[in-house]
Amino acid sequence: MVVHQDWRYRDFVTLIAMVEHLVHAYGDAQYFDAAEELACDRRSFNSVAMELTQAQECARRLSNEFRDVTPQLPWRELRGMRNAIIHEYDAIDEEVLYSTAISDAWELAQMLKPKVEAMAAAFGVELGKVWDELWQCSSESV
Repeated sequence: MVVHQDWRYRDFVTLIAMVEHLVHAYGDAQYFDAAEELACDRRSFNSVAMELTQAQECARRLSNEFRDVTPQLPWRELRGMRNAIIHEYDAIDEEVLYSTAISDAWELAQMLKPKVEAMAAAFGVELGKVWDELWQCSSESV
């Protein structure tokens, strides 16, 4: 794996992955009306947990410089949720997982979207059709 020397570009790529994981967690959870329903579907429950874990791993890889200029984002809460999933996987609170995916993940993805788009413009990167479709599919059910 080649690591880009510019921390801003690394953060940009990491943010794209983070947003994708957040949106997919929301997308997987949205098919259920309650946490109990999600918990009864082991495959979906595990998918939501893994997407949130991966989003939190992305957050962990962001530079301190990026976290310092975005103090309004819930960095500490992201780390806490990841630790709860990773270290207490057999005891994940289904209500917390569900509400995190349905509310918090979507809200955070919405907060990150303009940052990713601004960074793309600054780097001269076209996010393209896949980025647009990610939001189109997810917003249809909001």
